[in-house]
Amino acid sequence: MARMKFTLWPWLIIFMMIASVIWMMNRLTLQLQQTDACKNNLETIYNILRTHESEHGQLPSFDMFSQDPMEDEESLPNLLKSYGFDPSLAICPASPHVLREHGLSYLWNSTLNQGSLMNRDEPTWVLVDVQALDDRIAGPHFGSYHILYSDGRVERTPHPPHTLPVQFD
Repeated sequence: MARMKFTLWPWLIIFMMIASVIWMMNRLTLQLQQTDACKNNLETIYNILRTHESEHGQLPSFDMFSQDPMEDEESLPNLLKSYGFDPSLAICPASPHVLREHGLSYLWNSTLNQGSLMNRDEPTWVLVDVQALDDRIAGPHFGSYHILYSDGRVERTPHPPHTLPVQFD
């Protein structure tokens, strides 16, 4: 009677393949959740900016990117806090750890300082992921950036806004 030899290698390979697929699906799901959360953050910020403009007759005045957003009285996180929202809305969930610690991951279009969202001939960008400063760095959303426009639209695009003042070739 011949005895069959049991080998573990095929089962180990199958297990590793299944584990890899599960890991990739989890990563994809996380990236999709982060992309949706970022879009929701920007939509919430847009509504706060509209409320601020309605109450004060103009948009606030921010630096393009605050060096100390948690201490700077005129920063996006502090504006969010003043309207009762969590300042973490000013951080894209897909941002690198260093930006999440900084407390801000969006660039502000400073040409809108004390301007208006509502009285524009054409929509312009309002906020964009900070990685857009250098188009050699892939955006946090599948290689793309989120851009909030003055009409309230949030667009995911692989190209930074053309009017972004600092870009590299």
